[in-house]
Parts: sequence; C-alpha cells; structure tokens
Amino acid sequence: MSEQNNGLNAANEDNTPHPNYWRSFESLYNDPTVIEAKAHEFKAGVTDDFSPSGLSSISRRKFIALLGASAALAGTSCTDYRDKGEIVPYNVKPEEITVGKPNYYASTCTACPNACGILIKTREGRPIKIDGNPDHLVNKGKICAKGQANILNLYDPERVKTPQKNIDSSFTEVSWKDADNDIITALGLADKGEIALISHTIVSPTMLKVIEDFKTKYPTTKLYSYELFNDSVKNSAWRKTHGSGNYPLLKWDEAKIILSLESDFLGTEENKVENSRMYSQNRDVDNKKFTRLYCADSSLTITGINSDYRLRIDPAAQLEFVLSLTNEIVQKGNITSAINASNYDLNSFAKKYNLDSKILNHLVSDLISNKGKSIITAGNALSENVHIAVNLLNDALGNKNLFRTDASSVTLVEHSTVGEFEELVQKMNNDSVAVIVNIDCNPVYHFAKDLGFEKALSKVPLSVTLTERFNETTAVTNYTLPLSHNFESWGDAQVRTNVISLQQPVISPIHKTRQKESIFLTWISGKSDSFTEYLYLSYLKNNWEKNIYPTLNSKINFEKFWLGALHDGIVETNSSAIVSGEINSGTFDLAKDEQRKSKGLTLIIKENYSLGDGRFAHNGWLQELPHPVSKATWDNYAALSEKTCKDFGLKDNDLIEVKVENRKLILPVFMQAGTADNVIVVESGYGRTNSGIVATGVGFNVNSLLSAKSDLSPWIYNNASITKTGDKYLVATTQEHHAFDDPLVQDLHIIRKIIQEGTVTQYLKNPSFIKESNTEQLPSVSNPYPYNGVKWGMAIDLNKCTGCGDCIVACDVENNIPVVGKDQVLKSREMQWLRIDRYYSGSPDNPKVSVQPMLCQHCDQAPCENVCPVVATTHSPDGLNQMTYNRCVGTRYCSNNCPYKVRRFNFYNFRDHFRDSYQENPILALMHNPEVTVRSRGVMEKCTFCVQRISEAKADATHQKRNLKGSDVTTACQDSCGSNAIYFGDINDKESEFYKYRNHELGYYVLEELNVKPNVTYIAKLRNIHSEEV
Repeated sequence: MSEQNNGLNAANEDNTPHPNYWRSFESLYNDPTVIEAKAHEFKAGVTDDFSPSGLSSISRRKFIALLGASAALAGTSCTDYRDKGEIVPYNVKPEEITVGKPNYYASTCTACPNACGILIKTREGRPIKIDGNPDHLVNKGKICAKGQANILNLYDPERVKTPQKNIDSSFTEVSWKDADNDIITALGLADKGEIALISHTIVSPTMLKVIEDFKTKYPTTKLYSYELFNDSVKNSAWRKTHGSGNYPLLKWDEAKIILSLESDFLGTEENKVENSRMYSQNRDVDNKKFTRLYCADSSLTITGINSDYRLRIDPAAQLEFVLSLTNEIVQKGNITSAINASNYDLNSFAKKYNLDSKILNHLVSDLISNKGKSIITAGNALSENVHIAVNLLNDALGNKNLFRTDASSVTLVEHSTVGEFEELVQKMNNDSVAVIVNIDCNPVYHFAKDLGFEKALSKVPLSVTLTERFNETTAVTNYTLPLSHNFESWGDAQVRTNVISLQQPVISPIHKTRQKESIFLTWISGKSDSFTEYLYLSYLKNNWEKNIYPTLNSKINFEKFWLGALHDGIVETNSSAIVSGEINSGTFDLAKDEQRKSKGLTLIIKENYSLGDGRFAHNGWLQELPHPVSKATWDNYAALSEKTCKDFGLKDNDLIEVKVENRKLILPVFMQAGTADNVIVVESGYGRTNSGIVATGVGFNVNSLLSAKSDLSPWIYNNASITKTGDKYLVATTQEHHAFDDPLVQDLHIIRKIIQEGTVTQYLKNPSFIKESNTEQLPSVSNPYPYNGVKWGMAIDLNKCTGCGDCIVACDVENNIPVVGKDQVLKSREMQWLRIDRYYSGSPDNPKVSVQPMLCQHCDQAPCENVCPVVATTHSPDGLNQMTYNRCVGTRYCSNNCPYKVRRFNFYNFRDHFRDSYQENPILALMHNPEVTVRSRGVMEKCTFCVQRISEAKADATHQKRNLKGSDVTTACQDSCGSNAIYFGDINDKESEFYKYRNHELGYYVLEELNVKPNVTYIAKLRNIHSEEV
C-alpha cells in the first residue's frame, strides 16, 4: 500500500487532519483549466450569450399561457374545505382565517412509502410550505427534500387535469362518467379473466380495505405490489434466520460501533429522517458522546462521507468479507458463531483487495470489545446470503440489544415476487387478464425489459392508469385517470406498530381530479354517478369508527376523537414491537453466491438521492439539487474509480457503453473519488420519456440494464463490460463553482481556516485546541457597531451535518428560488442561496470527506456593503446583511467582493428562461411565499436569514406586548435539518441554547483572519479514530 494510502486515516504530526483538501480530480492534479478558473472571480463564459437588449419582454409560451388561463384555476385553486367544516387546523381551534397570517394543517406525506407526518402551511387557502409534524413519533418535525419539494408537485402545470382516452396513440379528453361507464362494464364482464391491480407499497389501512371490498365485488381481482428499490431481500433473510417478521428497527442512538456494509442508512435506505436524527444524537460535542462508524462499500454515499473509517469493497465481495470477519472475531473474541467460516482469512482478504489491515484490526477489536453495543447493517442491494451472514454475526456478538422494542415496521401488503410478475405477464400473453389497473405507479418504466411487461400489456383488453401526470405507462394504456394530489385528498397511513397518521386535504382539487380511493368506490358501486366529493371521507370515518377506534381504548366519543386525531395528524396505538423467533442457523448456503467469483466488472444500480426511482423527475427543484457527493445536477452517469478510468483510457464526460449480457446503455463517465476498482455505479431515476417538459430526455435510463433474472441481487450484476464510444457528454456539476480556494497553495484550506477539524481524542485532551490555533486577524477599516438589542446569528454543528442537502430545497421553497436548468448550471448560474461545499483530503482511492453548508455569513463588517454604488446592500440594526432589490442595478461588485461567494445574480428572468417559460405558468404563482419578493432580471440575491420570519415574529411580539426573543424564530433550513445541525437565535441572549453554540470551544468562523466578523459559527468536526493515530 502506498504512503499516500497509509497516511489516509492518520492525522499529521501536529494533530491536524491531512491538509491537502481538494474538490475534484482536476483540482487535485492542478489541471490548468482549474488553475485558470480559480484566478478569476467568475467562471469563464458566465456572461456569454447574455445580452439584455436581446431579451424579449414576454415569451410566446407565457403569452399563450396568460391567454388560456383556466377559469377553473380562479374558481377552485384558492378554495379549501374550511367552509365545509371537515378539516381541522393544527394551530388554531376553531379556525379563523386572517388575511396575511398562515394556518397550518397536520397531514401525511405520501411522496414515498415512509409516510412521514407533515404540517402544511397555507396562506389564504393556498398551501405554500411543508414541514415535519413535531408530534409524529417517527420523523418528529422533520421532512426530507422530496417532502419539501412535494409542494411543486401540487401546482405542476403538467398534471393530468381530466380523464384521457388513448385512441390510436393519441389522447382524447373524456368525461368521468364516460370513463367510469366503460371501465365498470369491463369489470363486470371479467368473470373469468383476471383483474390485475398493480401498485406501489400500500401504507393505508383504509385503502387496503377498499381493495378488499373491490375484490369482493370483482372476485377475479389480484393485487400486485412493488417498489423498484426495496428491502425484500433483507426481510427474506431475516425470516430465514428468525422465522418470522421483518428486519427490526435499530437503536442508532445507542450504538457504540456501527459497521455499514453497502448500506446508506443516512441517505436512501429505511427512513433517513429518523436515522439521521438518531445517529446525530450519538455525535454530541456537549456530552462528548461519539459513536464510531465504519463503512465498507463500493462508492461514496452520504453514510460513507460521514464515516470515521471507510473500506472500498466490491459489492460482489461482501459475502467473503463478512465470512472473513466472522472467522477473525471467532478466533480472537472467544465467541461461538453459527457459521463455519474457518476457510476464510481476514488478512488474506485484505491483501486480495488491497485494504488497510490497520483499519480491519481496529474493526475486529471494536466489535469484540463492544459486544451488545454494536451493530452490523447490510444494504438492501446485497444478496440474501450476505444478510443471513450478518444476522448470524450480530447474534453471535449479542447485538440484538440494539433492536428496538418500542415499535416495528408494519407491512400491510407484501411486495410481489419476480415469479409472481412473471406469472402475470404469462397470463397477459395468454389472454387470461381482462383488466389491468396501474394505481399511481409506472411499471413500464420500472420493470426489467426482459420481463416483457410492456409488450404483454398490449394484449390486455382494457388497461387503466391512475396517475397525477403522464408517464411511460400512460403512453400504452387505454385510459389515464387523473389523481388528486395528496394535499387534495383524505387518507391514513400506518408504517409503524405504534402510530397511525391521518391525511386531510387543505385545498379543493385544482383540476378535475379524484383520489384513487374514490375511483375504486365508484367502481364498486357499479354506478358512474355515485361519486361525491365526500365519498371517501365517509368511508374513511366509518372504517376508523368501526375498526380502528375500538382498538385504541379511547375514553372520549368518536366525534371528539376524530377531530383530535385530525388536529394532531396522528394517533398513538397500544401496539409494541413485533417479536421475532430465536435464531435459526440451518439456512446458510454458500453455493448460491459462488458466481461472484466470475470475471468482468461489477455493476451496481442505486436509487438517486433526489429523484428516487424516477417518480420525482418532473420536479425541477430536485433535478437541480446537487448530488451530495459528486455535486452533479440534471444527470446520472457511470461513476468509476480513478484506476478503472486509467485502465480503460477514460476521462470525465467520455461516453461509454455499459453492457451486461445482451443489455446495453450508453452514458457518460464521472471519475468519482472513493469508488471501488472494477465497479460501475449508476443511479436510477433518469432517462424518462413521455413525462413532461422537465423530466423527458434528462439523463439515461439505467433500468434498461435491469434483469428479471438477476444473479447476486436485483441491483448487482457480474460480468459487466464497458466500451469507450469516442463521444463526449457534459455532466453539469457544481463542485468547482463558487470555489474560493487556490490550488497553487497546497495547504490553503488549513492556513485560511476554511475547514477546521480534529479528533475526539484530541478534543478530550485539549477542548480548546481549535481556539488556540486561530491566527491573527487583519485590521478592520470599519468601526464596530454596538448591537445592544437582539442580534441574529447562526451556528452549524459539522459533527451532525450529514451533507444531505435537505436544507437547500427547504430554502428554495421558502424563498421562491427559481429553477435555472442544466444549461445555466454549466455556466455557474445556479440560484440556490445555500450550498453544501464538499472537500476531499487524502488519496483519490480512499478520501476523507468534509462537508460545510455555506450561505451568506451576514458579516458585521461585510465587504459587499462597502462596494455597492447604489446602497442596495446594507446592514440592519439587528445584524442582518440586507438586500433592497428595487435599488439593485446589477453591477455585481458585491459578489466580486464577497470572500464566501454566496451571492447569486439573475442573468435572466429564469422563470421565463427555463423550459420556455414553464415557471411562468399562472398556476405556479399560487405556490409563491407572499412574504418573499419574487426577484427580477438583473438583481442580485442571497440568503436573508429568513427575514420574513423575523418580521413576523417581531409583529407577534409587538401584538403580545412583549420583547422579541431569539427563540421566536427558526429558519427554513433549520426546520428541515433532520440531524438538528443548525441553530439560530440571538447572539446577545446568554441564557439561550444558541448562545452556547455561538461561543462553543469548537466554534470557528470561515476565513476568520479577514476580520469581517461573520455571524455564522461552525462547530469543528471531530473524527472518532483511535488514539494511536493522533
């Protein structure tokens, strides 16, 4: 192993982390283009193709949209159910609408199967912001980026607005009555043929009852359920080792040692909001409580970049690793394992895959010394045998102590197996299926092509898709029926044994849509005219009164109980965790994974952080959210290691053909630090067709590489190959944008104190080591201003921040930030006020990763304020760096003088510029926060510390005749942070929790030597590595 690798997990002699921080391979190797770019404040070409004289005052599409604005928009979009007395607000009872004041409603987010509790903020009847419900037992007041961005889905101009009939590949609008009559007739005639219902995960107990009633009415019905990315392999392994149940929930907050095997539990697996919160509770600088996280995976993930130690391992070698680790622990730890792994040796494994033996020795020692206080978790993508081996090893170490006993996951309907879908396709080909109903899912896009589903679908007499927007499946089905958004719908959800949540509409359907439950109830009745807007509400209340309410032993009558449940958004149940049986060691069979020894590259297909399985591809905010590791936007790619790229003569943006058996896909290369050699990592969710102006044609459809006959797992394939095509394709990435480092200076990041880190051992020995390392500050040209009242500031704990980017989307929604598109990101014109800077240090093979949220620092002596010729940026008496938009003339002097590069310039009216005025559609104006100015072309903008929230808090304090407190205000980014890394408040309030973090011994300011006096404090990250490495 090279000296560079040997030094990776060790600090320098002066106890500081490795000084050579880098953002990309180009900056690491001092690429001339990067050196040239860093010598300029703005990226070359940032002003190309920009001429104000050539801009139209109004686009053709906007003109047409204004002329054709639907009358229904004016009639229904701003009405909700308040006058009907059926919904209950979260903040006021009884509800009184006050113009200019928001109301909040508790509901449930259905953006993914986690069904988190949410609070929907409305203004004058318009939903404008989503936050987590603090009363919900799982997400506890937080919500992920998808949940935040779900508000855009409601107002998406490209939603299906009326029922559509597909006639000769052309859609024709039909009435609900005609569509229902045709479908009811077909259902009634399907007495011999199967009626196939295909759905994503069903989390609603009442929706499941609707389906059971539908089966009673139409006995040939069969339900199929699926998710493109799921935990079915993990649960199957659990049942084989424990007899019953699903994999248990884990006590992440109590684990001393965590070993993550190809598991991104902080990113895409399980409930990342809950996991992030619990994990961050064990990274506590106040209580000096730190878990130690080991990661063994094929590519850098959110979990990997937060690890203390990381090992690059081919996913096909994970079973060999677990068995080698088991044998080592049995030999050294005096424990008994149900696995006979004597043929596997950890030292041999380390040499075979070029792994650091010191890290492996630490891992073995930590697991043995923390028996019952550690956990080994395997990712959903790994094979069943790996999960079985992990279950048995956890049992041998006594780690069942970290299985939660307060709650378990609830599975209302098991996912269908590949075999069941193969049987369905066979019946479709044999004309044995009369009707197929796709319930808010997209199987044509999601299913492996060799399953043959799309071709077989053409043989089904009647196919119906219930959906919010057109997609690949609607293109080949007979009827497309428009679904109401979940903010327009009633419902319930249960994903845990200890809680059931309710979903209530906060706005009447904007279009002629219906919720799926009402559609099924209409079909059950057999009469197309049986639909009413209260149809499902009545059914829901009746089911709760008869089947759920009696189980809760409530002491109040049902009507009061129902109103209380709607107000809170949740009901706690009397159920506890489902207890599984004792360990069964007789199911382990190595033979199934022998094929992992085959030659060729390994392909692993992963879920994208922003777009998921593709169901959010239409959401511009999520398309433009930088990938937490690569910082790429608007694209997926083949992530390869530096060595693999050299072996095949590849560079960034080279197009390659990836081939697995007879399946092929052409996509660009992205040289990703930390990727295992000979592994191809590709994320799904892109390459959409027939999916609207935002999603269609963006990225590459990696699902074409899936196979119904997978080898290691449905997401991991052996014997993959790559071939260079000779063509290029630009991937838009923000990783070199807004950089304020200079690659000509090797140790700039340490010298300038941009990133300051240490180790837990170092902190315990000398808690003031960060303060002691501070350098002398430059003299200031400004006299200090006395802030005697409230002065606003922020503190960010980098020990808790995972770098996920949820805060970016929350800021986008709160502050009406536009989507600019890939072409503008390539020119460094993205408009997000908040970014997550990502730095590498160490070797490209095994880099350490540092993340740092970067926003306007609201400096007391702000350089931007001194250079604005029109005084558009000034300082407020409470410490805010303010922007007066109608003064700004766009000189951009302020951005030039900002050392943090956090100001954004509107080169265009991006709402008009993006996708031919897509964002200028009148319906999207309903989504805007009325308290935040929508900025125009030629104006500079940046983070305001959510000044609109501060103004509201001031008004409330004045109305209540009391003094304003720092705790009266939370920022949008703070509210969204699942790991509670962000603190906001009054710098002068010595009694507040915020004051503690503002003045923490680990606190530092970025570029402190400039003496601009930032009001954002960063708590230095501590790595929990072994003391002998310090």
